[in-house]
Amino acid sequence: MTRPVVLWPTLILMGTFLTLGTVLIGNWAGGYGFPLSWKTGGCPPPGIAISTSCLLAIAYDWLGFGLDILFYTAIGYGLLLAYAKYRSRGEEIERSHSDRLSQRNPQ
Repeated sequence: MTRPVVLWPTLILMGTFLTLGTVLIGNWAGGYGFPLSWKTGGCPPPGIAISTSCLLAIAYDWLGFGLDILFYTAIGYGLLLAYAKYRSRGEEIERSHSDRLSQRNPQ
């Protein structure tokens, strides 16, 4: 029962780190963050040309930030779920294979 208690905070933390890492990605709307832009204004990250919008104040869209966290958390949960199903399926196949072998060679 402790597995879900540990699982969700870990996935949310990983989603938060991924969201913070996406601030380096420019967005078509002129902000930074992927898939939703949640940081606007301020100087761009290194490697991106400085423009007149660099003189704007930095603003954060907390709703976009939260939705980005949910987006990456959902992707992480989906990947973990797919891996768990794949792994349990492999164990079932291995178990049935070993059962068949033990039935052929009784001791």
